[in-house]
Amino acid sequence: MKSKKQKSKEILLKFKKTQTPKELDENLYQFERQLKEVDVNYYLKESENPFIYFIENDKPEELIKQLEVNEEYCILPVICVINNMNYITSTILRKIRHKLCYKDTFKINCHMDTYCISQTKESMENELTKRLENIIKIENSANNPVWTINLYVVGDITAINIKNTKNNRISNVWT
Repeated sequence: MKSKKQKSKEILLKFKKTQTPKELDENLYQFERQLKEVDVNYYLKESENPFIYFIENDKPEELIKQLEVNEEYCILPVICVINNMNYITSTILRKIRHKLCYKDTFKINCHMDTYCISQTKESMENELTKRLENIIKIENSANNPVWTINLYVVGDITAINIKNTKNNRISNVWT
């Protein structure tokens, strides 16, 4: 029997200004009340970190647009995969491979929100940078990347958020 890769589109919910469990419960209750006002179907999943939750929804981008921006929490559309370098690399490649130009650059930001660390932030960023440079032949640029790849490592799950800044793209000028 083949095992299927588990990847799903979700929303990363990270509470920023929460200090105590009571504040966390109150903020979570307010957020769920806001979700019920929008009237969508969702599934709220806990993670290893008590301040980070994942929300499963059919259309995460639309849900983020409907929710009010709040300084108490941060919400991002992510793709969740198993914390395995091969799964992470293949998911990134699947997401950006048909949208690349030969002059594109990228930057990887790794956010470790886990308690048991199997890799350090720097080693994970370096390994993934080398893999992407070797496979898709685009350069790493910290100054003005076209692709910003954010990895949120939470336990055995890695949430991937990829941003494309088209304003940094060098246009192909025919002379």
